[in-house]
Amino acid sequence: MKAADLDTLGLRHTMMAAAPGAVAGAFIGPATSQIFGLGLGGLATIGALFGGAAGILVGVIARDLLRHSTHHAEHTEHRASWTTTLAAAFLIGGALLSAVFLELARREAIGLDGLLVLALLPLVAILIVSLAALAVGILRRRATARWTAVVVSVCACAAASSRLLAELVPQLRAPDWAAMAQIPVWRMSVIQPALAIMIFIVVAGLLLSPAARRDFQ
Repeated sequence: MKAADLDTLGLRHTMMAAAPGAVAGAFIGPATSQIFGLGLGGLATIGALFGGAAGILVGVIARDLLRHSTHHAEHTEHRASWTTTLAAAFLIGGALLSAVFLELARREAIGLDGLLVLALLPLVAILIVSLAALAVGILRRRATARWTAVVVSVCACAAASSRLLAELVPQLRAPDWAAMAQIPVWRMSVIQPALAIMIFIVVAGLLLSPAARRDFQ
């Protein structure tokens, strides 16, 4: 494996880091308004702008992950460690969960909500394919796949955390907050971001572990 002379992000990697950051920011903006009860509109656009910048910053901080990789014609000297394999498995699990949650939302959607779910189909399909592609790249010891997975995991954790807080904080302020725990739809809206946080924290932790680091050297 060769070390790449990479001190700064190129245009391609900059855009790859900005994209998940912008998507995360688009979720964090409105969620922030809900958490603090601001009642402000247009925060998705503002959040996307700041999120894109934050994504680039995360990419720059993690740029050392791009220094080592296997080439397409190069065979690795050992099999991937259990940490690298497990990280790929969690990415596949995240893709499958995305499909399951979309199907559950489709079954429960009524009226205009059903149209919204249909509109999300292409985005969820892109997400599923992207996570599967990252899993394959990680198993093949591609540095870009590892770096991208870490950047996406950080951005996804930030977005999911804001979504979770947006569901919990307003209800905890309400006098009948305990009754909300009995509503299946609300429970699902809490379970989904909680699972996303768990999955992406595990993925980032595994890919930054010493065993995974050896796999990419």
